[in-house]
Amino acid sequence: MNCYFGKIIILICLPFIVTAQKELTFSSLDSLFSFAEKSSSVVKTNNQQALLAKYQKIAAIGNVVNFRDPVTLTLTNNTKLPVSFIPADLLGGPPGTFKEITLGQQYVSNFGVNPQIDIINPNTWAQIRSATINVDLTNANNQLNKKSLFESIAACYYNIDTYLDQINLTQQNISSSDTLLLIVSNKYSQGQIRQQDVNDATINKLTLQDKLKQLQVSLEQQYNSLKILCDIPINTSVHLQEQLNYGQQFEPELKPNSQLLIKSALLQEETAKADLRLNRLSNLPIVSLLYSNSYYQNSNNQLFDNNPNDKWLNAVYVGAKVTFFLPDVNRIILTQNSKVNYQMALINLEHNKLQNDINNGQLQLDYEKTFSQFSMFKQVFLLKNENYKMALNQYNQSILSFDKLLTAFNDMLNSRINYSSALANLLYTKSKIEINNTIK
Repeated sequence: MNCYFGKIIILICLPFIVTAQKELTFSSLDSLFSFAEKSSSVVKTNNQQALLAKYQKIAAIGNVVNFRDPVTLTLTNNTKLPVSFIPADLLGGPPGTFKEITLGQQYVSNFGVNPQIDIINPNTWAQIRSATINVDLTNANNQLNKKSLFESIAACYYNIDTYLDQINLTQQNISSSDTLLLIVSNKYSQGQIRQQDVNDATINKLTLQDKLKQLQVSLEQQYNSLKILCDIPINTSVHLQEQLNYGQQFEPELKPNSQLLIKSALLQEETAKADLRLNRLSNLPIVSLLYSNSYYQNSNNQLFDNNPNDKWLNAVYVGAKVTFFLPDVNRIILTQNSKVNYQMALINLEHNKLQNDINNGQLQLDYEKTFSQFSMFKQVFLLKNENYKMALNQYNQSILSFDKLLTAFNDMLNSRINYSSALANLLYTKSKIEINNTIK
């Protein structure tokens, strides 16, 4: 009975559970970054690439001695042995003739252990260095990918915030436009103004309604872009709780100091240098130790014959092998290519040092520029808003024409939207600096 009621409760609560799973709420940009760390395909791919680089390093270390331990078991049934010829006089036959004989036995069993170990192999030693650098390079490139991902997420985040702010602002001004239309309609009914003023007021309201629709579409597009970046299912509703903070102050200590681009270029140079060394060492001889321990049995009765006359025989040897490589055109070309790649990596390193410094300087300039624009648009909005209030009072007193009131209204609205966009741009620039300084 209890089980029955339990199932009913689960069925009743299921729609609410499903709904909860289709909603995501983020309190800040950092909380969105934390979510992306777990869900984004970019981060997941980075983790797999780092794992591959780690395995390559382990393989390079394990390949230093190149321990090869082949164990072989061969079972042969000679259904028809090959024919050999020997001088007939060895068997009492006439000189100058040959006798056909078959050598060997029908069943041959062979079991052997033949390990080989490289004790001197400069090429595999160099591979360890290359694999170690590759691990660091993979991590650096992964950090660059992560930085790019977070910057794109931050752009979507603040675009969404500013669109939400502008939608709210536009909705408020649609109400104001309704008030204007009501005022104009009353004056028209009293014969104080022309039909043209009523038409202009109506057009103004329709324009604002269209602007609201465009903002809502743009907002949905930004949500979709954010879902792609964070790998959020399309049917999941995303909510951002943090609102735009207009009380921004300039932070002189906020300076970009990223060195990630230089780090990546330096590791690329070390990789190219290690590859050149590897190709040069690949031409050196390899010294290996050899060992063989084999057991074999020949029989005409069967495989694994228990006849004491067909016992297992043993053969053992120990040795050393030196492998020399003759000059090979492919090896020579490969080494020359490595030299060219190394020179290119050196050039790229110098370029990236310059680009890294310029990028940091540009971010600093962008921050100063966006803060200046934010401060300017704030002052412009305050003045435009004051102008609109004075124009509305003058219009109500019939000392200002409606077209000038409408101009003041639109100027105020545009300046407020510019103010909102300037704030979002400032916050995005600040987040880029913080991302660059955090991801190293």
